[in-house]
Amino acid sequence: MIKSAIDRGFIYAGDTPLACSIVVEQTGPMQLTAWAGSFTTTGQARVRTYDPTHHDALLVAGAAEMLPDGKRVRVWINGQKAQTYTLAADRMIDLTSDPLAPVAYDVDLISDGMQTAVLLRRKVVGVEEYGVPPPGWQKVHELLFEFTLPPACADLTSIPVYVVTVLSGFPPGTGPADWSQQAGSG
Repeated sequence: MIKSAIDRGFIYAGDTPLACSIVVEQTGPMQLTAWAGSFTTTGQARVRTYDPTHHDALLVAGAAEMLPDGKRVRVWINGQKAQTYTLAADRMIDLTSDPLAPVAYDVDLISDGMQTAVLLRRKVVGVEEYGVPPPGWQKVHELLFEFTLPPACADLTSIPVYVVTVLSGFPPGTGPADWSQQAGSG
């Protein structure tokens, strides 16, 4: 069953540009589909109270951006701005179980800088290890967090499969003042 939970899929964007419109659904007994969409990384930044003396030159140079409230700026660290990756086509993901051993899966969004794709990583628990992205490709973010199929599994319906879901804003009861630094690599 496709789901998300805090610490297993739900991510609050806070003041970051983090966003995801890629949806993953179960489309067959042992099949998932990642529907075309986009994923925007957080980049690496610090959110600071706007001070024209310190921030105007950074804003003009594109090394910072004003937040919608006009009172704070996002200052990019080492030029690592947020980046949007687009999965241009739907991707069907067929899964297989092993007759005797559990099989773990993990699905990542990957990019080579020009294209974005889905990488299905599979390991028979205790036997094989996960693969890595092809040469020149890098992981952007997990789309599906690791889940395990029991031996001889023929239907995913009862298996919890956690998918990344980006929620706007802050968790309930928190706000910008609670997040003095927002940084990440996506």
